Amino acid sequence: MFYVQVALLGIIVGCVYALSATGIVLTYSATGVFNIAHFAIGLLAGYVAWQLNGVWGLPLLVTVPVVLVLCGPMLGLLLERVVFRPLEAARASSSEKLVAALGVTVVVLALINVVWGPGVQGTVDEPVPRLFPLTSFEIGSLIFDQEQVGTLLVTLAVAAGLFVLLRRTMLGVRIRAVVDRRELAQLSAIDADRVSQIAWALGCTIAALTGLIITQGTLEPTRIIFLGIETFSVAVVARLVSIPAALAFGFGVMGLGRSVLDAFEPFGADGWAADTYQAVVTNLSSIVLFAALVAFRRLDEVGGAPASGSGLALGRFGGRTRLTPGTVAGRLVALAVVLLTPAVLDGADLRAAHSFLALAVIFVSIVAITGYSGHLTLGQASIAGLGAFASARFANSFDLPVLVAMVPGAAVAVLAGLAAGYPALRRRGLFLGLTTLGLALIIDRFVFNEQLFQGGPGGLTVTRPTFLGIDLQGDVAFWFYEAVVLGLVLFLARNLRSGRLGRVLGAMRDSDVGAESIGIELRRAKLFVFGVSSAMAGIGGALLTQANQSWDTTTFNPVLGLFWFTAVVVCGLSSTRGALLAAFLYVAIPQVLDLDVQSAVGVFGLGALAIGRTRGGLVAALERLAAALPRRLDEELDRARQRRQRPPRPVPVPSPFARKVLQERAGR
Repeated sequence: MFYVQVALLGIIVGCVYALSATGIVLTYSATGVFNIAHFAIGLLAGYVAWQLNGVWGLPLLVTVPVVLVLCGPMLGLLLERVVFRPLEAARASSSEKLVAALGVTVVVLALINVVWGPGVQGTVDEPVPRLFPLTSFEIGSLIFDQEQVGTLLVTLAVAAGLFVLLRRTMLGVRIRAVVDRRELAQLSAIDADRVSQIAWALGCTIAALTGLIITQGTLEPTRIIFLGIETFSVAVVARLVSIPAALAFGFGVMGLGRSVLDAFEPFGADGWAADTYQAVVTNLSSIVLFAALVAFRRLDEVGGAPASGSGLALGRFGGRTRLTPGTVAGRLVALAVVLLTPAVLDGADLRAAHSFLALAVIFVSIVAITGYSGHLTLGQASIAGLGAFASARFANSFDLPVLVAMVPGAAVAVLAGLAAGYPALRRRGLFLGLTTLGLALIIDRFVFNEQLFQGGPGGLTVTRPTFLGIDLQGDVAFWFYEAVVLGLVLFLARNLRSGRLGRVLGAMRDSDVGAESIGIELRRAKLFVFGVSSAMAGIGGALLTQANQSWDTTTFNPVLGLFWFTAVVVCGLSSTRGALLAAFLYVAIPQVLDLDVQSAVGVFGLGALAIGRTRGGLVAALERLAAALPRRLDEELDRARQRRQRPPRPVPVPSPFARKVLQERAGR
């Protein structure tokens, strides 16, 4: 009975996993959009409930209906109509839809941060509401509390309601028809847009319900966000289409089962083996997510939509860059900026500029992998952090010079990149992005947050390098050192895009089948580009830690990786100019607007919401504008020239009758 009682402790967590995964599966199976913003919507619902009940004092009988009947469905309808319906009309790829969902995530998190502020919320005077009290009671020898029973009953009610809706109603038949083939369903007079609206409303309502349950009396944004990401594992095990599988696996395995594993101590309570076992059980969902995505040989996208990342990037590959007057002028301006920045900035501003150069290197690595080869990666921040961590450990533990330690650090990042690239041999698009996110979670939990790897609670101190006796510790010297490294990385990225290698990457980005048909060995090409981009990310991560002179786990957490990817997509994945612009805005916006990063990135989230209307990102839009301005100016000049060349209007000559009338009037 001991393990039965222990298993019952996992009821609430299991219900949270089951409900979250159910909402994700429902939305994806009906619309083809993996709602990565599901957990952010739940967090927003928790804050709204706290505001209504804890701050304004409204009773739960009013608060819960407002959140579940108004906020959840209305937000779902708004997202479907404004964000995702235009993408569906434009036949956007799953990667573009995922980026739009990322934009929703970023905007919601920024909104929460601006309105309610960061950190834990809830005080004695303004408590976070609980749906059910904690009063305990016994059934035989088992002890329950009302929160466990209430949460379980709510989960069962949702499961029963969805079963009846999908299997016993005409609406369920229409949803299944739209899932199978949207075009055929529309030919059968089914309003696919209306079905999508209902699915989004239901999905966001379930997210809001999850947000009310997950708070458990305390609003901890970081814990809720990471738990929400971990629920993706349950949705993936359900192959994103089976609601019963999501409910069963989430409740039975991730709830009750993990609670039993947590209490089981096969290696005792102390020691390396016991700590490792406990880490595996604690982070079981992250392991399940990555393992399931690697193990499943086929995870087709609903409705037959192509799984391609090419819709995110534009541009031709394989040609050599020509030195035009504009190109030369741009490079001279960039050189002048590099040389003059230390003279213009100092102190905290110059140190912020250090972060810009380091982030630019990491962002270029994102362009190299997603923009050049079309493979979606959401874990580049963790790979960069792993390279930075390894560089610091090699320098500190083996007394290697910092520049020398960056080489094995980059090699460790390459190994992580190859681990992320292995699934790319069989798939791309959405599921590859989820695989890289799962790898990022594993790196974060088993490396960044484990004292076994960090070497003590004090963390790691990072020193700046010296080169040929030149001390680069000062801010000015370090600025020029970073600029040189960035220049080398940009040169490498330019060579990736040009020549035969660029044509190979372009063909691979457009179509795997087409690339294979012309004799390209995809395995080697994919692993190569993943390895090179990961090496870039590892070097950029090392620069970022050297700029801060310390290694911090929060600098490279997976959520920041989502922010970074969104910023690069909005600014432009097609070229390194987009990476440079993204890094500049990412650093400059918080400085100029005096905001923290999580609030400032809401600007990029808004840009991601319009991904279907701004193909190629901000850089491509500026290039189109720059190309259109001369044409518009030429058209205006031609019109002015034509007006000047027109013959003068003829002077009207009066008719004989008019002359006679005029003469008579003059004679009077």
